[in-house]
Amino acid sequence: MIKKIETELGRRNINPSKFRVWNDPTINAAGLELALEPADAGCGVREITVNLDWDSFREAKLANQLEGMAKHPLLKKRDLLSSKVPVTIDIETAWHFDEQQIIDLPPNGDADARISYASSWMNSLNQEMAFMLQTGKLLHRWHIEVDGDQHGKYISAMALLLYHQYSFRDAKNLSEVHDEVSIKLDNILRKSSLVLDLARKTRPVAA
Repeated sequence: MIKKIETELGRRNINPSKFRVWNDPTINAAGLELALEPADAGCGVREITVNLDWDSFREAKLANQLEGMAKHPLLKKRDLLSSKVPVTIDIETAWHFDEQQIIDLPPNGDADARISYASSWMNSLNQEMAFMLQTGKLLHRWHIEVDGDQHGKYISAMALLLYHQYSFRDAKNLSEVHDEVSIKLDNILRKSSLVLDLARKTRPVAA
């Protein structure tokens, strides 16, 4: 899957600023962390991160259902195959907003101006996403951190997180897995681009 993702990104001329594969045998987990920098610095988002997580239980079950995988090393661990976990992959996409653009807003004597600006932006983006992405069917949340200075409170970290879970239960061979990976990656990239457009569209005008 990792090699396929790397190939697909290259085919689209996408050069991630981070491409980190990790593995933690203590929790039977592995994953891939991607980071992408938007080409348009004025969209209000400084970075997009995509985290793909899976575990040995799901990998063993997937290998067990694929043709030509009889020698997969995890198939020797029968305890992995006894698990009832579905053959899925968990994906978290996060849009990290450029907090500096909020911090640098002129306070104009209003201690809550920067918090109000960020709140207005989040509310407008939520409404647009509900229409464009049908987020009622997707799990998403905001992560914010608030600090203060001589002008009042401000948002020191602001990120929108969207969660997907994709199934590979119908894949019969590695070729079909790769086809599914390509389709899923396309879906993630389209959503990423759309949210960037919506972030630009909904960004409030500084008072």
